[in-house]
Amino acid sequence: MASMDTEIVEIFSKITKMSYNKSIRRTLTLIITGLCFLLPGIAISQEVISIDKIIAIVDDDVILQSEFDMRWAQVQEQVATIQGPKPADDELREQLLDQLILENLQMQMAARAGVRVDDNQLNSSMDTIAQQNGMDFEQFRQVLEEQNLYVQTREQLRKDIIMQQLQSGAINNRIDITRQEVENYLRSETGQADIAPEYMVAHILIEHAVGPEQDRHEQLADLLHEQLKSGAELEQFVAAGVVSGIPVRGGVLEGWRKSERLPSYFQDVVPTMKLGEISEPFQSDSGLHIVQLRNLRGGVNLEIQQFNVRHILIEPTEIRTESQAETLINDLHQRILDGEDFGDIARQETDDESSIVAGGDLDWITFGQFPPDFLATVQQLENGDVSEPVRLESGWHIIELLDTRLEDMTDENMRYQAEQILRQRKFANEMENWLTELRDTAYVDIKEDE
Repeated sequence: MASMDTEIVEIFSKITKMSYNKSIRRTLTLIITGLCFLLPGIAISQEVISIDKIIAIVDDDVILQSEFDMRWAQVQEQVATIQGPKPADDELREQLLDQLILENLQMQMAARAGVRVDDNQLNSSMDTIAQQNGMDFEQFRQVLEEQNLYVQTREQLRKDIIMQQLQSGAINNRIDITRQEVENYLRSETGQADIAPEYMVAHILIEHAVGPEQDRHEQLADLLHEQLKSGAELEQFVAAGVVSGIPVRGGVLEGWRKSERLPSYFQDVVPTMKLGEISEPFQSDSGLHIVQLRNLRGGVNLEIQQFNVRHILIEPTEIRTESQAETLINDLHQRILDGEDFGDIARQETDDESSIVAGGDLDWITFGQFPPDFLATVQQLENGDVSEPVRLESGWHIIELLDTRLEDMTDENMRYQAEQILRQRKFANEMENWLTELRDTAYVDIKEDE
């Protein structure tokens, strides 16, 4: 393989290696479907194609010979990496054309549905790919531009994102998860294992001692504990191997681990810890341990900060200028300071129809329910505070923070996670059904065999 091709291929995730001990049919499917996420131009000749032609009419669009040839070059590149017998070209060509037809149908559907990917979203995805390959955005862009692939890469990525958004919306609307399914899943051993938290743990072990030496070991454990809490790096003690003449060892346990996969003497300690917390020294048969919870994912325990607020909204309109809106909100604010009831003023003056009857009371709100600029203002207040008039995206606001609380959302979070897992399990099968229906109901006229 040419060095240029190797450099570009390494930028992206490689297609899963395929062996001939699986069925040829599965091999073909993996090759074709994997191409959705390859970027055009990998190991593709830069020669200009002087003549193009239509090879298939797909509803209101067409597939061109040049499109097929570009993707066929990618298929050949991937087939060349297979050890042993290769799939037949005729089968690959048939499946590739079918894949192009399905992609074309989805892009037409996305256009009708108004699915769009703007440049900011596209740049964010490009930046993520760059970071996954140890580059920043500009370095990634430069590598692609050197190979004359930057524009092609962006457009293929835009197409992939559009199709993913279309599939997510269309298929999730076809999936129904009942409450009974969720309850059954949560009661099952599989469900309980799936939603259990996973931990990333580091530790120090001060080996067991007897007699007077044990006192020294305990003193060292207390000293290390205090230094770790003050910001010292656990790895520096482990790397030293000996601290104050006493052997120490440990490090980061390999990989994410559920509670049952932790060492037995950690299983009662780690699940009670908060992210970043350093445990008190504790004893096992091996010696004295200090554990740090480096990372945490999964699990269902969840507390959410909520705010009980009320507000007055004044919006500029066709008959109220920005300056007039600002003057009015300042007058209302002064009336509140002079002792008038906030709720009475809100009922008389607010432009927020959803809270006018309640005197501006929004009840308990949380992150994600309101715009970030509104919640940022709320977070700056203490209970009982009334904000100064503030201009936000939606208009001029006066916000009063009545109370705050931590709401236990563990039960809701547990059911949400269970529903998402069940939905994901149904997604692949429903995806296949949806694509089959899409293909069967479309007008497709293949002009000639490839």
